[in-house]
Amino acid sequence: MSRAPATPAPGTVAAHLHEQPAVLAHQRAVLPAAVRAALAAADAGGTTRVLLVGSGTSHHAARLARPSAARPVRVLVPGDALHGDEDLGLGPDLLVVGVSQSGRSTGTRAVLDRARAAGSPTLLVTGDPGPGGRGGSAVLDVACGPERVGPKTKGFTATVVALHLLLRALDDPAGASLAFLDDLPDRVRAVLADAAPAVAAVCARPAPESVHVVTWGRWRPAADEGALKVLETARVPVDVWDVEEFLHGPHRRLGPGSMLVVVGDDDAPAAHAEALAAFVVEIGGRVLQVRTGGPPTDPPGTTGDRHVRVGVGDGPAAPLVAVVALQLLAVALTSARGLTPEDDVHPGFHTRLGSKTPEGPA
Repeated sequence: MSRAPATPAPGTVAAHLHEQPAVLAHQRAVLPAAVRAALAAADAGGTTRVLLVGSGTSHHAARLARPSAARPVRVLVPGDALHGDEDLGLGPDLLVVGVSQSGRSTGTRAVLDRARAAGSPTLLVTGDPGPGGRGGSAVLDVACGPERVGPKTKGFTATVVALHLLLRALDDPAGASLAFLDDLPDRVRAVLADAAPAVAAVCARPAPESVHVVTWGRWRPAADEGALKVLETARVPVDVWDVEEFLHGPHRRLGPGSMLVVVGDDDAPAAHAEALAAFVVEIGGRVLQVRTGGPPTDPPGTTGDRHVRVGVGDGPAAPLVAVVALQLLAVALTSARGLTPEDDVHPGFHTRLGSKTPEGPA
């Protein structure tokens, strides 16, 4: 039986994390019409291809949503779009979608400006559509509500859902597919309730000194986003590897202070992951497995709190649900290290580096 978690303080990363089921339900009600309006405002009706551009969390969201499309879709970071050798093919048949949680990423906005000047329809997908985020592009608000913290949680899941509906609507103007959302709020709610105690237990003090994420196939964007959340909040060394590649060199960093995080299906590569997990526990490390199939979430204490498994269900939405479990990991690990996820480690960083525009809230 799951325990009711303590209510997080409003405006914190933990509070936004736990708002996700309500956000997903709200999106089902408002996004289909908003997506149609945004595509009309962008004049995207004559396009046949899509370029998704974003940094960090937004880039990971774009990669996770990409399989929803029926047409050719490329996903690039702004630097590659602006300075890469490959021709982007800008023009009236290419819809360029900038993805920015704050709407203020200077790199993403520069790509939109360049695309618009070359005749491509442009659209900004953002969680903060206020002043300073629009430029000259049409705007799609992902409908997650304010998230005035650096590490985004509900903004990530909301962006994946918004991009899914956007990509589907391009080839289904009558209404896009909402099947993606049918049980997603309940699945996220279940992970938040059932996985939190087990994840907290595997992170308990002394906190792990390093985190090594192994994954494969379609799970890589989810693993990358989870690793970014751990890095942003707990500020421990973290890396992400294909599970097979991890066995050829990176494994040498494993030790008693290591945490191994496995993100993936119960398919052929899982055999390597299971053997690796057993090895890590044997040398005194800890393991969190975020997986489809298999047993449900382990209750605290059933595996000595050194090897915990979180089940995230099956189907196309499973990697998105997995990210929620990894968000829980980030918050729990941050707490175990005596830190808070909301810490502004380097105030004024984006202003000094010019990575975000100064308009609007930081």
